Amino acid sequence: MNGIQHHRGPDSEGYATFDGVGLSVKRLKIIDLETGDQPIANEDGSVTVVYNGEIYNFLDLRERLVANGHAFRTRSDTEVLVHLYEDKGDAFLEDLNGMFAIALWDRRQKRLLLARDRLGVKPLYYRWDGERLAFASEIKGILADEDAPRTVDPYALRDYLTFQNVFGDKTLFEGIRQLEPGKLLIADGGRVTVRPYWDLTFGSGAEADEAALAREYGRLLEDSVRMQLISDVPLGAHLSGGIDSSSIVSIAAKRKEGLSTFSIRFRDSEHDEGEYIRAVAEMAGTDHHEAVVDPKTFPDVFPKILWHLDEPRVGPSVFPQYFLAKLARERVTVVLTGHGGDELFAGYPAHLAVALDDGGLGGGNLLKVAGSLPGRLKEEGLKRIVGLPIYARKEKDLRTYAHEAVFKPDALARLLSPEDPTTAQAYDPRRELDKVLARCTAKTALDRVLYLEVKTYLPSLLLVEDRMSMAHSLEDRVPILDHRIAEFSGRVPSAAKVHGLVLKNIPRKFAATRLPKAVIEHRKTGFELPIGEWFRGDLRPYVEREVLDGGLSRLGLDADVVHATVGAHMKGDDRTSQVWSLLNLAVWQRVALEGRTPP
Repeated sequence: MNGIQHHRGPDSEGYATFDGVGLSVKRLKIIDLETGDQPIANEDGSVTVVYNGEIYNFLDLRERLVANGHAFRTRSDTEVLVHLYEDKGDAFLEDLNGMFAIALWDRRQKRLLLARDRLGVKPLYYRWDGERLAFASEIKGILADEDAPRTVDPYALRDYLTFQNVFGDKTLFEGIRQLEPGKLLIADGGRVTVRPYWDLTFGSGAEADEAALAREYGRLLEDSVRMQLISDVPLGAHLSGGIDSSSIVSIAAKRKEGLSTFSIRFRDSEHDEGEYIRAVAEMAGTDHHEAVVDPKTFPDVFPKILWHLDEPRVGPSVFPQYFLAKLARERVTVVLTGHGGDELFAGYPAHLAVALDDGGLGGGNLLKVAGSLPGRLKEEGLKRIVGLPIYARKEKDLRTYAHEAVFKPDALARLLSPEDPTTAQAYDPRRELDKVLARCTAKTALDRVLYLEVKTYLPSLLLVEDRMSMAHSLEDRVPILDHRIAEFSGRVPSAAKVHGLVLKNIPRKFAATRLPKAVIEHRKTGFELPIGEWFRGDLRPYVEREVLDGGLSRLGLDADVVHATVGAHMKGDDRTSQVWSLLNLAVWQRVALEGRTPP
């Protein structure tokens, strides 16, 4: 189990065994290179921990624990965990500022505690069969146990084919669960229980003045970046040309001279942000490095990507992310990234539609909205700006705002064979989104959608980011997902998040004080790829070979529907999302279910 996760920590490994319990860890050395190896125990050995991640406020916690009489043998952030648990029990998680997956064994009480950070930056999976509990940072660690079956969860399969995502604690492997963000698992007395220790809440409390909100956001982000710059190994940052990564780079570069930055470029000018990337790199004075994505490498790299992912999630951005991590790892071991701003502060075009349903955009100032329309229409197009609000007025179901179905219910019924279990046939993935919304305290449509995305879409984005970075033994840090910033976002009024047609209004106002105007005003593109065109062009032989060989029938997919879907796309009827999903499943079932190790 430990060996198959070598890429997550090639620098050292450690083991601890007790009566009926075994802990292991592969370590990527970041802080305290000499004495920080794990497992680490408290003074009398009654509490032992292994964990993946970083505790950014460990120096403050250590100072407090020393004052309380605890003795430290290392300079690592890991040792803080055992002593803090001694003082506070399970509530020790509330004091942590960081990203983490923790396994802690309390020998006196004979209880195991597993915990995952609040927003899901670090992954953690488990399998409980009623007698034995296995857990690991990646699913492949659990599959190293020969008793773990490689069978598909039919409910998770329906999630994926509907939303390119899997909801709740499910994975595509039947019987293997993910510990959801902000939750802890306790195993004792032959029982396993899971409960939350944190959630994102919404309500009043933030200053209503937008300028004051922007200053508070900036203060929190600057403090988060300051904390996350701590490292005993080389550290850099990803730079995409968007306001989130650019803001982080502008802050980090002032504190770290000669900061290395890394970007992926596209030959397709529509998807290339090169001029904005260069503008920020020159302004911040970074040591900048770039690489260009070549679609011809896709067939060789894609099986490796899916092996590292364990299960397919979200869209084609995983492809450039793999190369971005590879580029960064050539020079650094840690990078800061800009993830989280869109989900916390409303950065996607669909959020305009939701804000409209809240009674207008920016407190109902429709004249201002109308006045800004011509420029936005020219820049972003009719469908992107006007189509979404019209769609929103027609369809009031909040669940449609996040991501429209890849295969809608009637298409999904044709795609999946009737031999599937009856209960799975009746399962509607949209009901899973209802369960998420039922826990939300927000009153506005926009905040409810943001909650939905933080709980469903964001964890999958972070899963992909973690796997692609760890494939190259690179640690990704996400300053915007400091839980203090997440909690602040819940206090920001909806009307301040989207004002007029300005998305991500508060982070944008902060960025306006430190970034070039062109960077702030250009349309967000992110890691958009012309993957649909690639499928009809250079990648057509690969797609047809992988998807149309009949292998998907082993997952219960109808071969005629699969052929018709791919054929329609090749003839010009855009089915990019459907073909992407089918390609992922086809390659995944060979790599993960059949256990074929990629070259």
